[in-house]
Amino acid sequence: MKFPATLCIVLCMLLTTSYGFSQGNKSMKGAYALTRQTVNDTAMPIQQMKIYTEKYMIYAHPLPGDSVADYGIGTYKMDDGKVMEYVFYTSTGGAHNDTVQLNITKKGNGYSQLINFPSDSGQPFILVEDYDNVSKAVKTPLDGAWKQTGLVYMPKNGKAETSRPTQFKVFESGHFIWANTGQDSATQKLRSTFGYGTFVMKGNNQSVETNDNSTYKYDLVQKPVTLQIDLIGKDAFKQTIMWPNGDKLVESYDRMK
Repeated sequence: MKFPATLCIVLCMLLTTSYGFSQGNKSMKGAYALTRQTVNDTAMPIQQMKIYTEKYMIYAHPLPGDSVADYGIGTYKMDDGKVMEYVFYTSTGGAHNDTVQLNITKKGNGYSQLINFPSDSGQPFILVEDYDNVSKAVKTPLDGAWKQTGLVYMPKNGKAETSRPTQFKVFESGHFIWANTGQDSATQKLRSTFGYGTFVMKGNNQSVETNDNSTYKYDLVQKPVTLQIDLIGKDAFKQTIMWPNGDKLVESYDRMK
């Protein structure tokens, strides 16, 4: 079943929301996994994770049949049983300024969401999504939303390369999502990638991440990656990865406030 191009863009932007455990709760802080999505009762084959901090939300998933990502990040608030999301960056078009209102119903260990919105033709489309709460009861110094400020790639036998793609990373409830958009060196076109999964801190200076899903599925999925963490106060950190082939990757992040 094919949908109008504008609908596909909206779907990419609206792909989730979960609700707190009580109407009085003003935070949806936690990690949530999409278990089912339908558009007008047609099932959509999407595997997706969404994370909420106290202020920010991020979602990410692979596009069907392709090795690129769809993701969005923004702020949110809860008011009178509704969730308002303010998306400021997505993989479909970079910077955005979109507001989405969502009505949520608690369902088992998660939530069900229904969005009714018009298409270009005026025919309404109904988007229904179900999510499981997969949060872990852990707190770490990395919890929160971060934006990458620098990247240095150091090949074992070669010259160091610096770049600065637009990349975001969010940690919460023992889970993480990273997502970025940058120029593909082969095609010179913009390409978006992502990874999400769980992480375990070993002290304040080391983290082990396991990607459950990623555009780099053969290199990252279910292959634990050890990161050396250099915390710079509460609002900045560097992560260093030594790859098995001897290459080194250093990424710098600032906390989003």
